[in-house]
Amino acid sequence: MSAYRFNLPDVGEGLSEGEIVHWHVAQGDQVKADQLLVDVQTDKAVVEIPAPVAGVITELGGQPGDVLPIGGLLAVIESAATSPESAPKAGPEKPVPVAPAAPVAAAPVAPQGRVRASPATRKRALELDIDLATVRGTGDHGRITKQDLESAAAGPPAGAEVPAPVARGGADRVEPLRGLRRQIANTMTAAWREVPHILTMQELDATRLVAARDSLRAEFENASSKFSYLPLFVKACVAGLERHPRFNASLDMDTQQVIYRHRINIGIATATPDGLIVPVIHDADTKSIAMIASEIEALADSARARKVTVAELSEGTFTISNFGSYGGHMGTPIIRPPEVAIAGFGQIREAVIPIDGAPAVRPVLPMVVSCDHRLNDGEHLGGFVGTIATYLKDPVRLLGVR
Repeated sequence: MSAYRFNLPDVGEGLSEGEIVHWHVAQGDQVKADQLLVDVQTDKAVVEIPAPVAGVITELGGQPGDVLPIGGLLAVIESAATSPESAPKAGPEKPVPVAPAAPVAAAPVAPQGRVRASPATRKRALELDIDLATVRGTGDHGRITKQDLESAAAGPPAGAEVPAPVARGGADRVEPLRGLRRQIANTMTAAWREVPHILTMQELDATRLVAARDSLRAEFENASSKFSYLPLFVKACVAGLERHPRFNASLDMDTQQVIYRHRINIGIATATPDGLIVPVIHDADTKSIAMIASEIEALADSARARKVTVAELSEGTFTISNFGSYGGHMGTPIIRPPEVAIAGFGQIREAVIPIDGAPAVRPVLPMVVSCDHRLNDGEHLGGFVGTIATYLKDPVRLLGVR
């Protein structure tokens, strides 16, 4: 037997670190090769990492919430193989004694710091409109289970004593910045510091857009899906990016180069219980409105369940934030480097606007576009936004967009 030191691999695209989310094994456990070992949060997704060899776990390189550098020690496995590629020894292997696991306390454990729950449990919490921070977990190390959620949704049993309201006062609650929220904080800090933003805001007459969405909804919608304005926003932005390629680009200040992307990959900012995730519709310019609608729904479901893959979160060239879907009107969307622009759409509402010189009440769509001032000026931004607006005010034009 020999100790195999398993270091944290680079599971993404040039990552520098990862955060331990949940161990599926404990010290002393016997594991098989390719058995699920640990969930690790990268700057894009939660990634499941399997054991590289079979053996006994003799050391864990960190606890949930710990951040490890790529190449840092993740686990030590006492194994018959000296490397994952080594062939097993001939003949039967002598069983390795495994230390008995410590008994798990039956009493629920109150969540402290980062809430521990599987992606499926987090998705169920979203469906039940339950804040995971208010649920006491009965799983291993306080992990919240689906049964815990169902119990919380059902309320206290009849005759149970209801806790008295907590009195005001006491100490502030402090928790470490971890998980997806930490990644968002780092990304947004870097984006705001490095990218000089300029933006423009418009309110568009959405009369024809509303009619187009209602007509398409009747055709595309079924019992298991909904048709929103978002696919139409995507197609309008595709039209704008095709005609103004400097917004579908990236800027490399180290090499002093502008890279014009040959693919149009639209990121869709998606709210999840853990924070904002941006899955990507790749090659949006080659897809129909129906295809885009179906893909948006599938990606959003995966994102909320934290099952979206690294590939589905990568290679975006432009991002859309539909903050109108949760009641927002106007906003200041922040660019996601290396992209150079982002569009935000607010909630459609009725407003008085001039029509042929006379006031009229019409549905109005707020639109905000931010761009990187190092590459695009106000003149460029005006042309790009004007193209998008033309297609949204008259959506029949989108039929000509590939």
